Order: sequence, then structure tokens, then C-alpha cells
Amino acid sequence: MESGIGIEFTLVTSPLTAPVRQLNNGMSAIVHPIPVGSAVAVDVWIKTGGRHEPPALLGVSHFLEHMVFKGSDRVGPGMLDSAVERRGGLTNAATSQDYTHFYITVAADDLADTLPYLAEVVTRAAIPADEFERERQVVIEEILRSEDDPDRRAFKLMLNAAYQNHPYRRPVLGTIDSLNTLTPEMMRAYHRSWYQPEHMTVVVVGQVEPDATFALLEQHFGTLTSSHREVDLPVFSPEPPLDEVRRVEQAQPRLEQTRLMLAWPGASSANWEDACGLECLASVLGDGRSSRLVQLLREELGLVRGIGSASAVHLDPGLFTISAYLEAADVAAVESAILAEVDRLRRECISPVELQRVRRILANEFVFAAESPMQLAHLYGYYQLNGGTELARSYLRRVHAISAEELRDLARTYLLSGRYFCTVLKPEECSVSVGVDSTSTST
Repeated sequence: MESGIGIEFTLVTSPLTAPVRQLNNGMSAIVHPIPVGSAVAVDVWIKTGGRHEPPALLGVSHFLEHMVFKGSDRVGPGMLDSAVERRGGLTNAATSQDYTHFYITVAADDLADTLPYLAEVVTRAAIPADEFERERQVVIEEILRSEDDPDRRAFKLMLNAAYQNHPYRRPVLGTIDSLNTLTPEMMRAYHRSWYQPEHMTVVVVGQVEPDATFALLEQHFGTLTSSHREVDLPVFSPEPPLDEVRRVEQAQPRLEQTRLMLAWPGASSANWEDACGLECLASVLGDGRSSRLVQLLREELGLVRGIGSASAVHLDPGLFTISAYLEAADVAAVESAILAEVDRLRRECISPVELQRVRRILANEFVFAAESPMQLAHLYGYYQLNGGTELARSYLRRVHAISAEELRDLARTYLLSGRYFCTVLKPEECSVSVGVDSTSTST
């Protein structure tokens, strides 16, 4: 416990206390019992996503997420949803660049009756041809909706600017053209290649007895066997060093508010201490109403409608981003103010008050993200796939122990002056003034 400024900060302990065990086939399994409450969450994680797709299979991970719910040879389309929902439970799934996961929440008494359905469709997805064609149109509609979403469009613009070679520049949803080239057999080969025990983790959190639950997992997931990988990882060249301001500007019809994004190359989960430190810097700049950029640009100057900062941590280096909603006429002023605050991070140590604030916010956000069984299951899966659940404990230790001098040095290492990406998504017919000494591209 420390108090240097009269406000005590206690080191928060990680809620991720359950051990990682291996099923007989090598699949990782985590069971975290919660004696209070009656809900149980099951979350199955597969270490494959958009990052792992060769160009010919762009979008297959997300499309496959949809097709898993179409069942296996023994479980028909919609039977998982029916088995869970008629008992008052919930089902869902998600796909990212680095992983895919499928999850259910049910009453503890219903776990033994619903888990077999989840295990069956995830590990033995049949991918029937007729359902494949129907679901292809559903995913295409999802792509079309995403293209109408200004925030997704702005983020896509930034990814295209920031990544020249890496698969992170490609949309997880794929494109209409890429989806139209996929076939059921191509998807089955991808499923056989990645939905294997060594790439999978199953997490169970809730009112369960650990040994009995491991026996249940062994029964329903332990029969999955590894096979030869039929789909290779994509091959790409390393990203060239950034030695300029790379600027992209795009107009969109019917857009009411301009989106400005600035980004710097960040750290990967393999460089965990730096990744934790960059999250601290993001909190200083744009996490909450008392952060620097919110106070300056929204509260004091009124130049932005909203502003925030984040540091994305992926298997490969992500981006440190600052995003603002504003009027097109204010882009230059806001960009200059952001760069001035970033420069201040490089020149000066943050104050003891700011350091305590950041420690408390990030530690509390971590704890608040584990309040429900499903949230806790998500945390277990995320950390396990990014390097192991012990990273959760090291994250909290790092946040508690990091110094103002270390944060200044991280800003000097990563948030380089004159070396960043800048994207502007603006309403059509707007003119945006850009800074001097920039590389400017309009599309």
C-alpha cells in the first residue's frame, strides 16, 4: 500500500486463480468454481482468426463462426441454440484477428445437458453445402452493414494506412469477392487444420465442482484428435520502419461528424511489459473525463465531441491510437493539440497524481471486467491464448509498479515525433486543412 499523495492505492489481486490443465488429447482446460450464484459460463477459444488466413481464404474464420451453429452430422442446424435457449440460457460467438471463440451461459443444473451440444458443433462442424450458401448471404449483408458504419470505416482506413504487408490490414469479415470464392470444402479444410486440441482452450466458470467438470470436459472434448494441417499460415514481409507522417483522408456521403485518428506502432503480447506500459500512457491521454485530452479538447476548448486513446495488444504488434469526433474545420487544431500532449509525455514525467489515477483506473477496469462468469471466462481465454493466464497477474503487478520515468521512456521509444499515421474520415464536400511536412493521400 502506498499513499504518497494522500490517496491510498492497494495492489489488486488477479481474479484468474484457477490452474490450466490438459485434457488427454492436449487441449487446455480451465475450471474456475464460484460457490455463490447458479450460472455457469462455458467459453471455447480457438487460436485462429483473420491473422491466420491465407489470401485465398480471406474471411473464412468469421464465416466459419457462423457455420458452426449449423451443426454437425449428429446435431442439426439450430439445435445448439435450441438446447441452450429453451433452458433460459444464452449462446454467442466472436471472431477477431487472433482468435475465435464460442460461448454459452446456462444454469448450473443444465451444464451436463448443454455442454455436449457445444462440444459437438465446435469440434465436428459439418458445414453442409445448402446451409453454406444461405449463410454466405447473411455474412455478405453483415459486410454491407459494416461499410455503412462510420466508426468501422474509419478504423478500416487506419488499418490500411498502418499496415502495408501484415494480415491485420485486412477486414476480419472478408470482402464480398473473397466470400464468393469460398467453398464448403475449403472451409472444412480450414476447420480441420485449426480446430485441433493444441490450438484450443475450454473455460468453465460458475457453480461447478472442478473434478466432475474436468471429467465432463474429457468426455466431450477429449475425443478430438489432431490431424495434419491442410491450410498454411499466410506469408508476409515485415512492416517497413515508419519514418514519416503517413496521412490518408477520405470523404463519406451522409456523414455528420468527422473522425480523426492518430496512431503509432505498438507492442505485441510477446513484449508484455511494454504493452502494459503503453496501456498506462493511453489512460493518461484519453481514459475518462479527467484524462489530459478529454479535459483539454472537450472540456476546456470544446473542439471535439468525444476523444479517447487505446493501445491494442495482439499476437503481433498492434497500434497505439487516439481517436476524436469533431468538425472538419477543427482537424488541424486538434491534431496539433494531440501532438503537443504526446510530446509532453516524451519530455516530462507525469505527476504523482496522474500516476495514481492511472494505476487505480486500470486495476479497477480489470476487476470490473470479471464480475460475471462469462466476463471471467472471456478473460481466462484471452490471456491463455496471448501467452498464459499468469500474464493477468503480471499485468496488475506491472501497472502497480511502473514509474513515471518508465512511462516517459516508453513514450520516447514508441510515440515518436514526426512518425505516426493520421487518417481523416470527413463528410463529403468538406475541406480539411492538414499540417505541413506531411505525406497526404486522398481517396
